[in-house]
Amino acid sequence: MRIAAPRSLLAQFVVLHVAVAVVATVVLLWSATTLLHQTADHFQRNLLRQQVEIVAAARQRGERIISPTVLSAGMAVTVIDRYRHIDGASGPARPDVLAAAPLSHHPRFFRHGDVEGFSQPVGGGWIVASQDDTDPQVVTDDIVRSFLKRFALITVPIAALVPLIGVVLARRLTLRMRSVSAIAAAIGPSSSDIRLPIGLLPLEAEPLAEATNAALDRLADALHVQTAFAADVAHELRTPLAVIRLRADAIENRAVQGEMIRAVDRAARVITQLLVLAELEQPSALGMTPVALDRLAENVVADRAPAIFAGQRTIALEAAANVPPIEGYSEAIALALQNLIDNATKYTPTGTAIVVCVGPGAQLSVSDDGIGVPDAHLSRLKDRLWRGSPERIEGSGIGLSIVDRIARAHGGGLAVERGPGGTGLTARITLFGEPAA
Repeated sequence: MRIAAPRSLLAQFVVLHVAVAVVATVVLLWSATTLLHQTADHFQRNLLRQQVEIVAAARQRGERIISPTVLSAGMAVTVIDRYRHIDGASGPARPDVLAAAPLSHHPRFFRHGDVEGFSQPVGGGWIVASQDDTDPQVVTDDIVRSFLKRFALITVPIAALVPLIGVVLARRLTLRMRSVSAIAAAIGPSSSDIRLPIGLLPLEAEPLAEATNAALDRLADALHVQTAFAADVAHELRTPLAVIRLRADAIENRAVQGEMIRAVDRAARVITQLLVLAELEQPSALGMTPVALDRLAENVVADRAPAIFAGQRTIALEAAANVPPIEGYSEAIALALQNLIDNATKYTPTGTAIVVCVGPGAQLSVSDDGIGVPDAHLSRLKDRLWRGSPERIEGSGIGLSIVDRIARAHGGGLAVERGPGGTGLTARITLFGEPAA
């Protein structure tokens, strides 16, 4: 079964450093153990060779007494002939070691069990020196074991410190990346001038920040060109529409005149909405000012009331107490409320009651008791260029999408739901603008 690597950079650093620390500790301990055993074995072999040379020199001088250099009680020196008969000995008797000793024409080291031995030909016989590694008084193995314990006590904390340093470094890196990510998350249509800081990320990640800033510059330039073009087109269309409107007033056929005037007014209204949208895409073009929502709603309702009453519908205004003013784009908010009232007028039958509510808080809502729309259409009402009944109602299909965009430009949104008592519709704008001073 394949184990997936952790996606977190910090977790990858921890896993990698722990693995490296464990491998390094094992390799260091194994290397130290091997080196120390080789050093101890080399020391022991030199001691055995020196002992044999001392005994050989004494035999050449005619001395028969064997006096071994005592490293421990485990040292034994024996002189034997070709039949392995003992001609002299000092130390523990080891007949099995003597039986295993090689009797060649050259000095040779050999091992029999836990005993390290050395045989060297002298005259007509051999001198065999041996050392028992398991003897309690042998100090070489004690030195090795004692050193390894102390070496492990030093190595393990150092090995544990390596991943800890890696965790600290990875933590610092992730904190910097989170800081840059928070700055990137704040970049939007209303803050398109924000760029990622240079110098905060590591050198390896700096090219990514520079490339991102360059891409944001290109996007900002393209957005500016697009919105400026839309604004220019809208401004250019206003003059011809005004001329057409004047010419329409001179038409004698009232039916043709009324139809033409309605078409021109509708086009003028779409152009006005496009201008507001273009300005919303460039927040610097619109200045936020204190907006009293209750007074704004009162003006919009007063402006729309005559046409609504003429269409045999009613409209009422309800305002909560002490609705605080907010910092916002008053022209855009007024346009959003006008769109909601106009939608409630166009999509409801005669006799419908329309209620505009202000508050509580920074909220504006328009409710009606009309026939409403099917549940399947509620989620699509804010889609741009979508109309539920194109064969019955004239319109561009961008009214609610513009309202939603205006609400989002103020940090809020648009919600469309069933009206009071389950009849009609209620469209509610929530504005999270800063309270005005």
